[in-house]
Amino acid sequence: MKPLILDSALGTELENRGEYLPSFKTSIWSAYSLIHNPEVIKQIHIDNIEAGADVITTSNYQATPELLKREPSAPPYEDLAKRSLELCKEAVIKTGTQTKIAGCYPPIHVTFRPDLSPNEKKLRKFYETLGEVYRGEVDVIICETMASIYEGMIAASTAKKFSDTVWLSWTTRSNKLNRLPSTELLDLAISEGLKLDVDCQLVNCVHADTASMAIEKLKKEKSFGIYANSSIYKKNKLEGFVSDSDEWHYHNHQPITPVDYKDFVIDWINSGASVIGGCCRTTTDHIKEIKKVVEKL
Repeated sequence: MKPLILDSALGTELENRGEYLPSFKTSIWSAYSLIHNPEVIKQIHIDNIEAGADVITTSNYQATPELLKREPSAPPYEDLAKRSLELCKEAVIKTGTQTKIAGCYPPIHVTFRPDLSPNEKKLRKFYETLGEVYRGEVDVIICETMASIYEGMIAASTAKKFSDTVWLSWTTRSNKLNRLPSTELLDLAISEGLKLDVDCQLVNCVHADTASMAIEKLKKEKSFGIYANSSIYKKNKLEGFVSDSDEWHYHNHQPITPVDYKDFVIDWINSGASVIGGCCRTTTDHIKEIKKVVEKL
């Protein structure tokens, strides 16, 4: 069976189209466009589908109860989840395709900051509310950029109550290439994920070559996937110790082109990946290159 192609980065596409996109660390980031210019998000979905994506993801990644506190006038997160779902549906109808929809389960707080995650009761309520929006409406729930075993396990176990298909994606975007931002080993996170019997475990929001390093660990799962950033790890000299995983990531990176990214995709597919897509700095051009690879299989 050919691997499924997941869509490209939303934030990068918004930025490339001139949308207002402040720092994700201090703002509602892409949720600003979801509130103020949803049509551009629908067009990004359409462009991804036309580029070759088999799966598009709802655009409510930054629309969480914790992050929306930054915008007191913002609609409730459940309303934005419903809006993001409708945008996906409209894009599928517009393109006349059978494109699958993935409902996003994002980190509840700032990405790469698992130390800010709330207690289990609050976290489960968040994911249960999203699950009620997605139930019977999406093809898969994808738990994205999970930065701690605690949040990843709560997200995925909750998702299984609302969807027959659940994907659990970890990130090793930290100052140790084999660890989550929580400092927990990726290998341990995958082993814990196996206990939930999800349909696929993935890594995302890491350098493309760092993602390749995770393959042998991911192979423990019955199905694995990768949607990496359009960059590779390049160690740069830093003054002092950088504890912020995001800053460390960008201090030690080198951008790559869609064609360069395609070379990594070929390796991932040859290694058995069943889901391939793009995260930060990837665009619909990356999806087009992935499509070329998949069409030849």
